[in-house]
Amino acid sequence: MTRIRASSGVLAGIVAVLVAGGLLVAGCRGSADDAPRPFTVKVGSVLSVAHPTVRALSFLEKRLEELSGGRFDVVIFPASQLGGQDQMLDGCRTGDVQMTQISAAVVSEYVPLANALSMPFIFRDSDHQVRVLEGEPGRRIAEQAREVGLEILGYLDSGTRNITTRRGPIEKPEDLRGMKIRVMDSKVMVRTINALGASAVAMNQGEVFTALQQGVLDGWENNPQTVVDQRMYETGCIYFAWTRHFAIPDVLMASKVFLDRLTPEERGWVEQAVRETIEMQRGMWQAETIKALEIMRENGMKINDVDLAPFQARVDPIYREYYAKFGDEFRELCETIRNMP
Repeated sequence: MTRIRASSGVLAGIVAVLVAGGLLVAGCRGSADDAPRPFTVKVGSVLSVAHPTVRALSFLEKRLEELSGGRFDVVIFPASQLGGQDQMLDGCRTGDVQMTQISAAVVSEYVPLANALSMPFIFRDSDHQVRVLEGEPGRRIAEQAREVGLEILGYLDSGTRNITTRRGPIEKPEDLRGMKIRVMDSKVMVRTINALGASAVAMNQGEVFTALQQGVLDGWENNPQTVVDQRMYETGCIYFAWTRHFAIPDVLMASKVFLDRLTPEERGWVEQAVRETIEMQRGMWQAETIKALEIMRENGMKINDVDLAPFQARVDPIYREYYAKFGDEFRELCETIRNMP
């Protein structure tokens, strides 16, 4: 059977003629082939299947399919199967990827205000961060993302980033002098680690394990879950310092191209599934942090607190630099975040 594509205007005219002639009854389906087919919703992540955030995405998969009665066919692609974070973000912009979980640091490449979420020591604790993300600052960032074809559905907990080294313990900034510390390819991360006294090395996550084993790096920075997920204690990095220099959330991003195809009811299913997923993921993250720390200790890692004040004092020039770079709107957003109760 030949299928003929027609514009919506032409198609409407054909339907009107058929209805008027009694050849088609309005509102009835001509055959089983006319039944709505499921949306395939590809959801990408660079994290492994074992990571708690990917397990939360599996909940999103089941919940969205359940709410939609099978209208959505959700497929999770973990472990960079859809490419790196930059590639998945580009896929969201074009509509090739319907949803993705990525770091807010990557989002800031397209959404300048999102740089506020990557500023060092900007969040006091996890409760403060939730209030910020669910309040006016989070909404303002989402509005700017929408202007470039990206839809932030919500923010996921990604814990705090802390310094792990082969040499340690790290108790004060001076202890980092001369150390090469891996960071994500982010300018503010590079500037921050350099300001804290180390030499920042931007490197893809997939290269870090071998670089640490071979002594190319002296350390890296991340959260306890990722330390365990990547088994980094096997590289000789056994000193973990609670520097908490970043608390960059992950973003659950959707393609505007995808969302614009949905009916209000379908959009409601997505939003409800996302809300439930975020609530579950945050609770899971806290539990997984405790579990990860236990595994780290069992594998010989030494964990220590630090006096944050000397570390925080070193990043003041970064704030001044970024205020000058991004302007008054960015400065006002950062100050709003820092002063929120």
